[in-house]
Amino acid sequence: MRLKPRDYQKEAAEWALCRKRAVIQMPTGSGKTLIAVMWIEGLKREGRARRFLVLEPTRFLVEQNARFMRSQGLEASPVHGSLPKRLRDSGWRSEIERLIGEIREWGWEDPRIAKYLPDWEAEVYEAPLNDAETELYKQLEDIWEEVSGGERALIGNAIRWFVRDGAAALRESVERGERLRDLIPEDVMANIFSREVRPAHKLEALRRALADHEGFEKAIIFVERVGIAELLHRELSSLNPVLILGRRRIDPEEALRRARQRGSRILVSTSAGEEGIDLPEADLLVVWSNIASPLRFIQRLGRVLRAATGQKWRPRWVIYLVTPDTVDVDSLLDGLMEAKRAGVALNVDPKVVEYLWSLSRRRRYLELLEEPMPLDVLTRASGAPKERVREALRWLGERGLVIYIHTPMGRMYSSRGSLDRLRERFGRFLKPDYELEGKATAILGESAISARGGLERIYKRLFRHLRRWGRFDRLRVSVRVREGGVERLVNLSYSFRIEDPQVLRLILDNAFCREVHG
Repeated sequence: MRLKPRDYQKEAAEWALCRKRAVIQMPTGSGKTLIAVMWIEGLKREGRARRFLVLEPTRFLVEQNARFMRSQGLEASPVHGSLPKRLRDSGWRSEIERLIGEIREWGWEDPRIAKYLPDWEAEVYEAPLNDAETELYKQLEDIWEEVSGGERALIGNAIRWFVRDGAAALRESVERGERLRDLIPEDVMANIFSREVRPAHKLEALRRALADHEGFEKAIIFVERVGIAELLHRELSSLNPVLILGRRRIDPEEALRRARQRGSRILVSTSAGEEGIDLPEADLLVVWSNIASPLRFIQRLGRVLRAATGQKWRPRWVIYLVTPDTVDVDSLLDGLMEAKRAGVALNVDPKVVEYLWSLSRRRRYLELLEEPMPLDVLTRASGAPKERVREALRWLGERGLVIYIHTPMGRMYSSRGSLDRLRERFGRFLKPDYELEGKATAILGESAISARGGLERIYKRLFRHLRRWGRFDRLRVSVRVREGGVERLVNLSYSFRIEDPQVLRLILDNAFCREVHG
């Protein structure tokens, strides 16, 4: 094994190998995939099997476990798929034992496992749009592309209300806001109120999350809109939910009294519950409405991270409900990253962030840019509005995931991992003239460093500061070009994070290339 297994992992693999059919159950993060690898290797070694089928519930887990198994020396090929909904029923527990074999469970109470588990774990549940909702989302994006200024901000809010909270929130805003209503054509308005568009498309994912964590003692569901909170209060009535809406709408003392009762397992709260109201501790937090604010992001997590005095340790869960391939995923990614940038140590499994990336449109842009292309081509390839693509490129550039070079046709964008492809295809714009001189200014936050002279002199000086600072946030280059006895100054800007000397060199080669200067 390339990884050293823990004692309980060895025990579990050996237990399974001794049986013709077996089921092993362990908590998230305890290393079940390594046990599977050991079991597979054992069966291969004993000549009992040659090919293996591994089933996972999501495409993310399929990809993740295939990569892990390959890293351990197994030939693993991912095949995406999903199981029919009719098979997800309560009879699985007995069916598993009948069809596969005896179940043995290693629980989180086992001290050998508990020491490896975090105090809390994050999970992501997808809440995809149906066909009618996807069409409505595209229509709203088209409107957003056509307007500008305050009107664009208003349509942007409408899009966010729709995918973050649900169509019920959008309908409420349209009915109350004459200005928003005037921006939406009649055919789009008809789709907003269509029966095929669900009032709360995340409701099914919420029910699934609550069922998957049925052993929770107290759950808090955070939503942004009062109308959605009231809708969830009605839909979850069988769980005796308590509604927290703020002091003007409810009696807070009565609500908190009910919330602390043992029979009240569900609290549905708007932002009033994030601060100012002393909600009871919870072992399950469900984030219905994703937000980018790091302060509010941290306040929400505090509802499950604080430990109750004298309470027995038990795992706690934070569940994010996200609408894939929309700005809803981007908001959650922004919240995670901004909180981390604010200095908060977030115990979010990197696998969760990777999963979010797989649901984000920004990931699609990054994948498309494995082949360098200009903005217009990327817009056509992605099918998204140009301004939305421009926003995504700005976000990716700020994190060093996307770079660009200047050409006579405009900026040529590329993923950070495709530098060789960029040089191969657009090498004529990366051939510097070493006789040219100029000035380059590298900026990091409020600090700046400048270098003057030829390309090599500038590169050496900036290279030393790049190693010292770790990164540049952007780079400005001015090059003096003399033609026909006339000297002119060419100014070029590179507004993306630079962390690698290869990227720094590529930028300077581009800036000192005469063909770029036209």
